Amino acid sequence: MYNNLLLVIDLNNPATAKTVVDNALQLTANNPEAVYRVVTIVEPVDDSFISAFLPKNFDKSLINEVKNALHRFTEKHFPITAKVQHIVAHGTIYEEIIRISEEKAVDLIIMLASSKSSVKFSNNTRRVVKYGTKPMLILK
Repeated sequence: MYNNLLLVIDLNNPATAKTVVDNALQLTANNPEAVYRVVTIVEPVDDSFISAFLPKNFDKSLINEVKNALHRFTEKHFPITAKVQHIVAHGTIYEEIIRISEEKAVDLIIMLASSKSSVKFSNNTRRVVKYGTKPMLILK
């Protein structure tokens, strides 16, 4: 039985994010001790040309906006009694997923194979499978 789950969601695609949550809730339906660590990752803006046009603290303000959006999303899709931890990471997607899964000692990572229907597995999913050490449920 899984007690400590890491749900990787993309807030830019609420339908697929809901799929991840629905699967996690089904998997833990008989487990009142389940803890859902819901993570979304903001990739840094590395292009110096683009970053020159952005406000000085753009990344910080963006992360705050994403935190608020993540809270709104979980309030809508989780039961009120669910134990949910909100995590907004900033960095390379697969590296952050692996880091958080180790830090939080999760039992299972749940994520989509790809957010694009034309791709079987995204590069990030492949890398989490290859370099991560935690069990995974990959959804299509």
